[in-house]
Amino acid sequence: MTSIIPGEIFAQCPLFSKPTSQSQKHNVVVRYSNNEYNNKVKTGNHQKVKVSSENRPTTHVHSNDIKVLNWSCKVGKYDETLYLLECKVKSGYKPDVILCTKLIKGFCNSKNSEKGEKVMQILEQYGEPDVFAYNALISGFCKMNKIEEANKVLNRMKARGFPPDSVTYNILIGSLCDRGKLGSALKLLDQLKEESNCKPTVITYTILIEATILEGGIHEAMKLLDEMLSRELQPDMYTYNAIIRGMCREKMMDQAYEFVRSLPSKGCKPDVISYNILLRALLNKGKWSDGKKLMNEMFSAGCQPNVVTYSILMSGLCRDGKLDEAINLLKIMMNSGLTPDTFTYDPLISAFCKGGRLDLAIKFLDYMISNGCLPDIVNYNTILSTMCKKGKADEAMEVFDKLAEIGCPPDVSTYNTLMSALWHNGGRARALKLVSEMIEKGIDPDEITFNSLISCLCRDGMVDEALDLLGDMEGNGFPPTVITYNILLLGLCKAHRVDEAIEVLVEMVEKGRKPNETTYILLIEGIGFSGWRVHAMELATAIYHKNAIAKESLQRLRKTFPVPDVYSKDITLISETRK
Repeated sequence: MTSIIPGEIFAQCPLFSKPTSQSQKHNVVVRYSNNEYNNKVKTGNHQKVKVSSENRPTTHVHSNDIKVLNWSCKVGKYDETLYLLECKVKSGYKPDVILCTKLIKGFCNSKNSEKGEKVMQILEQYGEPDVFAYNALISGFCKMNKIEEANKVLNRMKARGFPPDSVTYNILIGSLCDRGKLGSALKLLDQLKEESNCKPTVITYTILIEATILEGGIHEAMKLLDEMLSRELQPDMYTYNAIIRGMCREKMMDQAYEFVRSLPSKGCKPDVISYNILLRALLNKGKWSDGKKLMNEMFSAGCQPNVVTYSILMSGLCRDGKLDEAINLLKIMMNSGLTPDTFTYDPLISAFCKGGRLDLAIKFLDYMISNGCLPDIVNYNTILSTMCKKGKADEAMEVFDKLAEIGCPPDVSTYNTLMSALWHNGGRARALKLVSEMIEKGIDPDEITFNSLISCLCRDGMVDEALDLLGDMEGNGFPPTVITYNILLLGLCKAHRVDEAIEVLVEMVEKGRKPNETTYILLIEGIGFSGWRVHAMELATAIYHKNAIAKESLQRLRKTFPVPDVYSKDITLISETRK
């Protein structure tokens, strides 16, 4: 049980000294007057491939017009730059490839790849594109998941006499891996091996190793590492840390430990990221003694902890209910000259909220701001979620309305939290309006959005609308999960539409979604509460014999739907299995 820190600690602990003047620049938007009382550290899954610009031949054009174009592009006025460029080429100007590449990147980073393509067409028609410009456009299309367009640019690039380089391949391989197409990415690797002008690089293998860990497991990833070494490519720490992360992911802690210790013999020294990966894995399992041992080794190796290290430790302490120790560790961290960030503070805010101390969480948010760390949307989402759980949806909406003003616009999680809270408090119209607002602002719904809406509709008896939304969910690229189907089964069974519930179960299995124990129990209860107790318990007995529901679940169902004749054989069976 999480221990709660008394309010007096804020007055006694030096950590909570008087706010600095900066607190006047940014005031927390949350206020709470009631007297009642995944570690967020981000690590990238894939190394980002940057479009190369080194060794590019440069041109020197001393023209006021070119200065205007360059300035306009530099300050981010990409539309204006494109307009000026179109005007100039019609007057005989030969576009500069470096300027055009910057403009392509600018449009692509702004998710406007169509205009990036337009710049490339101008460059192809009036100037001389190079591989760097093509790579920038291919990268832009890949980031927006427009693979067909990227391949068209690739083919055009080859046709114009620009063979793809390793950067081009890395962009395409990374994009395929991000989309879960590891097989296609590996085929592209084989194609790259056959190229005469370029070969796989350390980045190529690192991208594939990370993707293989997620899809094929650490053992397959180790084969890629061996292949990489056989090609005399020296892995860097990013590659090795990916392997360490993969081992920890598959709970191979001893192997990960030994792998870290072996790194010096491989020509690499473990860095703070290596130790942080191991430390997080150990503390997630509650192995504090092993964590302490690892920290001692880290210090002995001359590796100093960073903000992430302290954040991992504080997260573990908060998870174990040791808030006073977490706050003391925060003091130690700050005294050592490190500046905590939003990831550092979030476990403490979450712990206060989980402990029912919303007032302390808000005070801590104020303290956080006074120390120069502005809360991010995850911090606010934690507070908003707690407010909604305490039945304060209206107060949460007041906070929500001010988020954009303070430079912290809401994300899909914010909308999901408030939509569910409003609906549960009888504000169905307000909840649906919020969903419409989210979509209008360009924030795409996620799986949780659909599941929440389906649940709310079913709870209000609007099962037909929930079934329609199931189709929309699939159409938006979110295949329903077992959780989605369970929500629908519950709604159908409560509406006594058992035949349709069975049809949904059949559809679920046909689409490759394996029912869990909850699925079966919901269906059995639906049948039983519809008046068919004997049929319900016959089904329960058959499912129990297939080990699909637990013995305790069967016994509970027996008490709910007592039909003695059905159980006579099962009582004997259960008694025998207990002996």
